[in-house]
Amino acid sequence: MRHKHSLFLHMVLSGMLCLILAITGCSAKHPVGPVISGDTVLAIPPPPTSKDLVALIGFENKSTFAADKLWETSAEMLISEMIKAGYFRVVEWEKMKQLFDREVLKNCSLIKENDKRADAQKILLCEYFLSGALTRFDVTQRSQVSALSKAKTYETSIRVDLLLQDSRSGEYVSQGRGEAKAVQTIQGGALGGQTGSWDPASANEALERAISAALSQLINNFVETRKS
Repeated sequence: MRHKHSLFLHMVLSGMLCLILAITGCSAKHPVGPVISGDTVLAIPPPPTSKDLVALIGFENKSTFAADKLWETSAEMLISEMIKAGYFRVVEWEKMKQLFDREVLKNCSLIKENDKRADAQKILLCEYFLSGALTRFDVTQRSQVSALSKAKTYETSIRVDLLLQDSRSGEYVSQGRGEAKAVQTIQGGALGGQTGSWDPASANEALERAISAALSQLINNFVETRKS
């Protein structure tokens, strides 16, 4: 009888423990995601035999999200995507930072004044200038609370615009736009305290997706323009 009583007591305690864990969510944070979605990254056409040289002359942060390093992070991602695409030859980003002032690159001012554009073309000897703009970087938060759990959802929406410009004439020859979204959900038990905070890494994944989509569109538009 004593053995049966101990077994019964063990089962009751186990059941109570499971119930407590279910209610509190183990008092732990359970991140779900992030889930990344966005515009399609188009296939890149085969590169020409003789590749044009392109210089990224800056990446403006036109969004309302104030972060000093965001423009440079975007520029570095774009350079990486250009090299991966393999359609153009690319002026090294480190070389651009050595040749031109940080504020000049941050504001894309090399293409906003004819004299600066002409001087930059003589220095770089490239066929085209590429400029980027982060036109949207929005982070929104939603909270959900029930009797057994609570959750926070962070949604990061990003839009990137790219422009390709003839370095001599200043004529715009192609453009690309990419949008992406990262949804990060963090869950916890009703007694588990805070459910976490926004993770910049999820935004980086969405930013990379938006840049990839924008660049693939720009290259495809450039190819079609050359055919006509």
